[in-house]
Amino acid sequence: MNFAFTVNDTWMTMFLVLTGPFIGSFISASALSWPMRSNLGLTRSVCDQCGTRLKLVDLIPLLGFILLKGKCRACKAPILRQHIIAELASTVIALASVIIFSGWMMPISALLGFLLLFIALVDHRTQLIPDGASFSLIGAGALVLFFLHGKDGLLTALTGALVGYGIFWLVAFGYRHIRGRDGLGMGDAKLLAGGGAVLGPMALPWVILLASSSALVLLLLTSKEKELHRDTQMPFGPALALAIYALWLWQGTHDYGVTLLNLAI
Repeated sequence: MNFAFTVNDTWMTMFLVLTGPFIGSFISASALSWPMRSNLGLTRSVCDQCGTRLKLVDLIPLLGFILLKGKCRACKAPILRQHIIAELASTVIALASVIIFSGWMMPISALLGFLLLFIALVDHRTQLIPDGASFSLIGAGALVLFFLHGKDGLLTALTGALVGYGIFWLVAFGYRHIRGRDGLGMGDAKLLAGGGAVLGPMALPWVILLASSSALVLLLLTSKEKELHRDTQMPFGPALALAIYALWLWQGTHDYGVTLLNLAI
């Protein structure tokens, strides 16, 4: 069974590229307020340090950071780097989605990237991965593969989710049995299940390899040698999210073909 409908690529491209930075700003605020959603309305409206209410121009993604030179207008404290990172990342996600995909797959790819960005930011701050986000990823993967490939696609997604969760469950169980303490959270297992649902079970070894490599490189770049030891802890969710989306885009170039014409009017 094939499921497709026409989306005006030009208008969708413009919409995603123009709204990408604003979505990134919202994602950053959401990640900072999680799990206290009641604080979401104030998270980015005031300075994180002095509480001064920001002007409208200060809230414009990317431009506001440049105009303020990365500092609060009132107290001159550095603006939290997460905001600009999220806005840049969401812009890249939007651009990659419209370059690699076409039609209804453009917003699907962007939404997938935005969800993974939210997961990465929350895990980096709290070392927790929201169950709702991981379950949404599993559900989205199952729906997309069903619409693309019918029952076979749905079976692939469900198999990928089960295998992804099972791999990390076994790793966590083995580590706990050998070391007597937890070494891998079940949030990572649920996130890998989401990656399996989106990419299929055969992609999981590559997800784990890419995530482990990028996490190790980041750890070496951000830590001093004397600080590294076998008990050094770091959130694995951001590396997993990056690996999942990178392989999603790679699959897109293979299955759909990269077409720069998506950017043309």
